[in-house]
Amino acid sequence: MVRTRFAPSPTGYLHIGGARTALFNYLFAKRNDGKFILRIEDTDLERSKIEYEKEIIQDLLWVGIRWDEGPDIGGNYGPYRQSERLELYNLELKKLVEKGLAYECYCTEEELEVQRKLQLKEKKPPIYDRRCLNLTEKKRKEYINEGRRPSYRFLVPHKTLEYTDLVHGKVTVDCSLISDPIIVKSNGIPTYNFACVVDDYHMGITHVIRGDEHLDNTPRQILIFEALGYKHPFYAHIPMILAPDRTKLSKRHGATSVKELKQLGYVPQALINYISLLGWSPKENREVFSIEEIIQRFDFDHILDHPAVYDLEKMKWFNHYYISNILTNQQVLKYLQELDNNVKNNIDLYGKIIEFEKSRVYSLLEFIDVFKIISNDIVDYDLSNVDANLFSLNIKNTYDDLVNIEFSSVDSIKQSLKRIIQKHNLRTQDLYKPIRFALTNTLEGIELPKLIYLLGKEKFLNRLKNFISFVDSKTKV
Repeated sequence: MVRTRFAPSPTGYLHIGGARTALFNYLFAKRNDGKFILRIEDTDLERSKIEYEKEIIQDLLWVGIRWDEGPDIGGNYGPYRQSERLELYNLELKKLVEKGLAYECYCTEEELEVQRKLQLKEKKPPIYDRRCLNLTEKKRKEYINEGRRPSYRFLVPHKTLEYTDLVHGKVTVDCSLISDPIIVKSNGIPTYNFACVVDDYHMGITHVIRGDEHLDNTPRQILIFEALGYKHPFYAHIPMILAPDRTKLSKRHGATSVKELKQLGYVPQALINYISLLGWSPKENREVFSIEEIIQRFDFDHILDHPAVYDLEKMKWFNHYYISNILTNQQVLKYLQELDNNVKNNIDLYGKIIEFEKSRVYSLLEFIDVFKIISNDIVDYDLSNVDANLFSLNIKNTYDDLVNIEFSSVDSIKQSLKRIIQKHNLRTQDLYKPIRFALTNTLEGIELPKLIYLLGKEKFLNRLKNFISFVDSKTKV
């Protein structure tokens, strides 16, 4: 059975790249009727936090990725936190030491840095010189008496390693260029490459799908698998996600975590659809796919061999499409309630706003913005970029007619405005712009008849009067 895993470190929020890795593992498992496992790699004791673990779990569930085994639901291969598996790592370390394939290293960071600089000066690759491989008992005791605590290094065999990557094809590595990696630190905590191997074997992981940045780790992990006498899983390294300027993705390029994107008003279906296309292409003349359709189509043959570009504008389009065409009004309302606690106290008004604005918005926040415009009692006016006197005059000249607008529906308001425009021989913008500005302090947004309808007659007329008074107060000598 296919078994894949997503193994985040709880040292921060779920990044868009991590979400994509989780998704690809989930897709491959489901495509092959397999199991998807969530494992928490929390061996970075200083930076790992339980609150980050909770956030990662919540974000994965929010986007619709669910696992068959994990720290919150258990399973037959637990525990699913590395910090709870230390005894197992020690047993596997003992096997390597007994085979002579791992050894104690007492070198300090300072000594290693001196060695590294010397090698670079001599134009040699910075590879550990194995000075601790054959320590005498006397030297070992000297180090211990100095207060040094050993770490453990894996003895890399100097051979040519060949393996097949499911995305990149055949890979050949000269292992003599690989430095003996530390696999257990002096504090007894395993490093990534060792813990990862032990866990993948004992959890029965068949396929490891991860970013290209892990390509250098793969030979080390395969060698450790072989040293322990275990068959290694298949590896598939998916393309990195770059910023639009082709640099490493960072906060300066906009929202990069699932938490941020949720707060910015993105819906999970749009997010999943978009990130599925970051490094994978179904080769069809369309871009919108449900998660079920993506599962049916997902395979490694359609993984791209070049970096994917994270385009927030493109994701906005997906968000607009899903809100406008896919989600029901009730689904939109549900996501709004998750975004803002105030929504549940104004269900009816939000329902109308969703009905009116669903085809226009690119973010859930735009619904909230409309609500704030409707519910705020006071409009703060900035007259610096408008002809306030002309706006006020046009409203004054039509005010008696505006008082008699028919409020029974949006269409009745639209027809009333049309009659007023014709009666006073105005262009549409001559009336619409002044009214919109008087109501909102902006010149764009929700369609004006809809805005007037949502405000209601009393608020509508009060804002017009307040605007006229405000402009008059600014023009008095």
